[in-house]
Amino acid sequence: MRLSRGKINHLSKLVVNALEGDPGVRLEKDSNVVRLEVVSIITEEVKRDSMVDDLVREKISSQKRDFPEGGQEWEILYRQYYQEETEKHRPPRE
Repeated sequence: MRLSRGKINHLSKLVVNALEGDPGVRLEKDSNVVRLEVVSIITEEVKRDSMVDDLVREKISSQKRDFPEGGQEWEILYRQYYQEETEKHRPPRE
């Protein structure tokens, strides 16, 4: 999924506003610092998603048989390979 810088900033503001509006959440840092961290996290996820998408498309195109993009078989392979590659490139849990 491709997201513009403006869209990422907008999403980060929505996340911080939701956190600030939750009575069960107390931000330990300034809201702008938290927002910038959210921007960083979203940006890294978008980069990882793009990398996985590229890997999956390369994997499909390297098959001996030609699978037209958008076809049922291509979609099935894409979902399968996307899940596999996402699991391989998932960041370690903290």
